Amino acid sequence: GAQEWESATKYSRLDGLARPGVVRVLCMCTAIAGLVATIGLMTTSMSMGDLPQLFRKTDKIPHTGGWCRGSGAADFSKVTLKRIVDRTFSGLLEFAGHEKKFEASDVTRVGKQLYVVCDSSWSIFRIDDRLPLLSSENQPLHPDVSFVPPAAEDSGFEVILHDATSAADFYVIRESVYQDGEYSAHILKLAFNVSSYTVVETCLSEMTFEGDSKGFEGGTSLRGKDGVLYVLGLCEGNHCSEKNGKDVGHGKVVVMAREETPDGCRWKTVRQLNLPSSVRFVDYSAIAIHHSTQSVAVTSQENSQLWVGQLAGGADGAFDPLAAEFSEGKVYDFPRSDSSCEATYCNIEGIHWISGSGEGGTMPSTLVAVSDKMKSKGRQPAICHDKDQSIHLFSLP
Repeated sequence: GAQEWESATKYSRLDGLARPGVVRVLCMCTAIAGLVATIGLMTTSMSMGDLPQLFRKTDKIPHTGGWCRGSGAADFSKVTLKRIVDRTFSGLLEFAGHEKKFEASDVTRVGKQLYVVCDSSWSIFRIDDRLPLLSSENQPLHPDVSFVPPAAEDSGFEVILHDATSAADFYVIRESVYQDGEYSAHILKLAFNVSSYTVVETCLSEMTFEGDSKGFEGGTSLRGKDGVLYVLGLCEGNHCSEKNGKDVGHGKVVVMAREETPDGCRWKTVRQLNLPSSVRFVDYSAIAIHHSTQSVAVTSQENSQLWVGQLAGGADGAFDPLAAEFSEGKVYDFPRSDSSCEATYCNIEGIHWISGSGEGGTMPSTLVAVSDKMKSKGRQPAICHDKDQSIHLFSLP
């Protein structure tokens, strides 16, 4: 007959509550009861709408992946950006420019050159817009004697922008820096040389933040009809907040103008512009404005999505910060994986329009983007590794 199954581990007989299985069950029941009691006590002072906040860390990041398969696949090509090309930064620079990592955070284009900043590096990378591989035309630009980076600090560069009315004037923004008891952005005016850059001045923002990780994550500039240069800073978190940063639908852009102070200079807040509440991004990582058509692009790293709209009153040279408003626009997905429809562009942190307008001044169609290093220690799936620390070209569908 069939043999009776026997465990390889020998146990001595125990009676009653001393049995291991009973003890484990009782422990589990006690733990569950304790958790239920804890939640019960917490929710006595909460509304039911607050309860999901307890589990926020386990929420899945929303995306439109349902369009990848089934009956919804008919819409896939209409809502997904078309990949043109990807290049890793280590593949663009000769000998990788002696850099070990490329935590790319923003990009802008001037003439035939792309300028890229990394929040891990004090170098700024000048890249030929044809993206030649392992080319001497792609160079890291280091700070000259005008600026000594703080020892043992990453740059925190999250934004690079160019004043289109002046060929030589560039700005970079350090996201959020602690100084004199508060966190604010540091806005550095730069001039580029053949192989280095000069820091002309450093000004703080009037806008302050809750900490060093949720400040200005993107930015651009517009010249006003009053002749003033306005810098537009995109807050990383909703409400410009770290504490309430994941409360989707509350993206903000801070309009700033430079002013003299007794201690030097600062970028004073002129107004905060609200992105449409329909832009339900968990975070905001970059912004670009096409000067002639007023087309706006805003990215989310966590959603792996792009919102495209318009900024009324946002034409360069005619910008009116008090009248400017964002239109509703449309959300697009960055390309997903073929098999599982997962996000593959998980770390988009910079965006810039690189094509001119179409016939009749219609919206441009081509964008350049850069990607940060993927998060370590299992905080992102392995599929994110392929596209990190790279530069990309996309076209709108």
